[in-house]
Amino acid sequence: MIDKPRERWAKGTFLIALVMIINHRKDLDWLGQTSLTERDMEQIRGKILPSSWYSLDLFERMGSAVFKLVGKEKPEGAYEFGNGIMWQILKKVYSNSLLRNNPESALSIFATLYNGIFFNTGEAHFEKDESGGTFRITDIFGIPSQESFVPMLKSLLRKIVEENQGRDVRVECPEESVLRSKKLNSATYRIYWR
Repeated sequence: MIDKPRERWAKGTFLIALVMIINHRKDLDWLGQTSLTERDMEQIRGKILPSSWYSLDLFERMGSAVFKLVGKEKPEGAYEFGNGIMWQILKKVYSNSLLRNNPESALSIFATLYNGIFFNTGEAHFEKDESGGTFRITDIFGIPSQESFVPMLKSLLRKIVEENQGRDVRVECPEESVLRSKKLNSATYRIYWR
C-alpha cells in the first residue's frame, strides 16, 4: 500500500513538443477551455529546457489540453503527435541512442531512457521475442494523461522500429480500449516487425 506519493517529475524533452503546439495555437482558449492555469501559461511562454525537470502535473495538464483542443480528443491526433513532433524532438536530443539500425537495441535503449531519464516515476521494459517484442510501461500512481499518452507512445514505438530498419511494423495495445473507462497503472505494447 502506498502511504504518500512522492513528487512526480517529467523531463523537459516531453514538454517541449506540447509547448510548441500551445504557443503556436494562439487562436485557442487554453485558459477557458482546459485546466491550464495562468501560472502554467507563464511557464509555457517561458523557456522549457530539455534537460530540466518539470512537475508531472503540468505535463498532464498540457497533454490533456492539447489532446482536447488540438486533437479533438481522438487517438488519431495522439498518433500523429507521437509519430511526428515527438519523434523529431527525441531524435534531435537522443539520436545517438535511438538511431541504432537495430529495432531491438533502439527499443531497449528507449526503455532505459524512460526509466529515470524521462520520468522520475514509472518504469518501462522491453523484451524481445521471435516476431518482435513487448514494451510495457507501469506506474503505481497511474499512467500520466493516459488518454493521449498511451496512443502517442504506441505511434512513437512504431516510429522507433521503422527508423531502425524494422519492416511491416505493427503495434497493438489492448489497454487502448479502456482508456476512458478506468485509470491505468500499466500499458503493454505488442510490437511486430520483420
